[in-house]
Amino acid sequence: MLLHDTTRKLRVQLRRTWLWWSCIPLVAVLLGLAATTAACASQPVLSTKRAEDSFYVFLAISALVFLFAFTIDGHWTNPKRVARHLQKRLGEAATLPVGIDPAAAQAAETRAGIASGIVLGSSTSLALMGHAIGLIAILCILSGAGPVHAYLLLAVAVSYQLYLFSRHPYYEQLAEAAYAGELETEEDGKDQSGNRRS
Repeated sequence: MLLHDTTRKLRVQLRRTWLWWSCIPLVAVLLGLAATTAACASQPVLSTKRAEDSFYVFLAISALVFLFAFTIDGHWTNPKRVARHLQKRLGEAATLPVGIDPAAAQAAETRAGIASGIVLGSSTSLALMGHAIGLIAILCILSGAGPVHAYLLLAVAVSYQLYLFSRHPYYEQLAEAAYAGELETEEDGKDQSGNRRS
């Protein structure tokens, strides 16, 4: 698939953001978890039942963070919402098709740039939210639930960051659709279906 320049730049920025705001902090959490495990090695561990109960509480909090991030990302990067945002910012230029006209080409660049900004903001915010899951793993050790449960929660944090990485192709498609002028608001879709009926 041939990507436009703005989308190629977005791909590089998304990967850079994921590296700096997701992977490096995750490594820091892993080092913090290892240090906390060593520091709390002499601390008495809770009974098996209490350790499991504590783990389930932390797991539920991690799952809520994951679900909240999933919902927020779906809302922020919804194509109809991005199209409304473009229409608000650009007016008629939001619907100009890409063509030979320099104004249309400039409008397409601007649309792709705005869509790229939206998805970059979303991916950065979600990466920051993911740090909460890593910190929960450290809290699990401090609560006395034991290192096994803490490292299971770290696996949830890794899964979360992999989920963020898996969203990158969708973000690129969204920027490409914005560039091509293919994003439609709900009103646009209703107008087109109304025209077909008449």
